[in-house]
Amino acid sequence: MFFDHQNCQRTHNLISNLMSGNNYNRGGRRDNRGSRDNERWEFTNEHQNNLKKWIGEKFDTDTINYAEKFGKYLAKNRLTSSQMRIIYGEVKRIEASVMGLDKGEDQGGNIKDFLLLRPKIAYAAKRSGTRGIEDLRKVMDVAHGAVNVEDEDKFKQTIENFADFFESILAYHKAYGGRE
Repeated sequence: MFFDHQNCQRTHNLISNLMSGNNYNRGGRRDNRGSRDNERWEFTNEHQNNLKKWIGEKFDTDTINYAEKFGKYLAKNRLTSSQMRIIYGEVKRIEASVMGLDKGEDQGGNIKDFLLLRPKIAYAAKRSGTRGIEDLRKVMDVAHGAVNVEDEDKFKQTIENFADFFESILAYHKAYGGRE
């Protein structure tokens, strides 16, 4: 009986990859047909306009429904809770600072911190390189742009809506099995 070491090694690699959840075809190339990553979040103009309305004007049940669908999508696309919590912690810190200020106090530092949130999210997305966080960046960029930084009262309301929206996404992400 002849032992073919090369075929044995290839079979071993294929079995290992299948057991680890990786999808490789027999030639050793990545086969995405069974991958959870194939799905893309369709972020249409209608979604963008709705998001601007939800953050800028009113937070309603449609906002929650959108957050649920998006949180579920992020959970399926390997975005980790820890990646989201880093950003969320900064959002909540800014929100708490804004809500704690009395009328007439300077919002300058809070606005600056909020404006710097956008490049921090972009950095996290580039550093991670996963599809889920890149899609989160796209959605949060639009939400970020909807926050009114010109008017103090509007800033408080829109930052609260922004934080609530992010919290909703995080909650649904976790509810649908988002990993740590």
